[in-house]
Amino acid sequence: MIDILIEYRHLFLQGLVTTVELLFLIVLIGVPLGILLGSLGGRSSKSISFIVSSLKFLTKIVPVLVLLFWLHFPLQAVLGIVVDPFWTTVIALGFVNMIAVAFIVQSELKLLPIAYKEAGITLGMTNSQIVKHIELPILMKRVLPSIALNQATMLEYTLFASLISVPELFKVSQTINSMVYDPVAIYSLLVLFFAIILAPLHILITIYKKRNVIQYD
Repeated sequence: MIDILIEYRHLFLQGLVTTVELLFLIVLIGVPLGILLGSLGGRSSKSISFIVSSLKFLTKIVPVLVLLFWLHFPLQAVLGIVVDPFWTTVIALGFVNMIAVAFIVQSELKLLPIAYKEAGITLGMTNSQIVKHIELPILMKRVLPSIALNQATMLEYTLFASLISVPELFKVSQTINSMVYDPVAIYSLLVLFFAIILAPLHILITIYKKRNVIQYD
């Protein structure tokens, strides 16, 4: 197993870099936009709340892989355009990530007790001060574990990119296996990679939730 890793390290590294680039862009698109949409839907706009909830339902009934294929094949054929598979993956998973994060934030905001806002008003704080100093810190502590877990899911979803020929880690592993045919060693390396990344993340999230998540009365 080690000898394969050493011999084909340049290919493994290429796949790893592509996977990291995918995840970075998916997080960059999904998290900020998701927090913004969720904040608007949870506090000030019923129409945005409805859209977010509807799109969340859509992502539940349409598998991510089907959405990715639909964006890559029929949609591009109908529009008469060709988009690089890498960017098709970023758009598809970035969208799924954005809706998931928006739904998390929106749902949590709706659960936030009005007592926090009333306490801020009693102290003479403006709405923006209440949001900045009271609601936002509480909200972020509660949603951070869920958002982080969703990013772990996005990492797993990047594997689907191999099916539209994006040379990420799984696709590279398949390519190497076609050359040396040692599936036990090659896919064991893949398992090891994801275990090294995801196991500590899940442990850290569990510890964080026990120490930091605020429970409403």
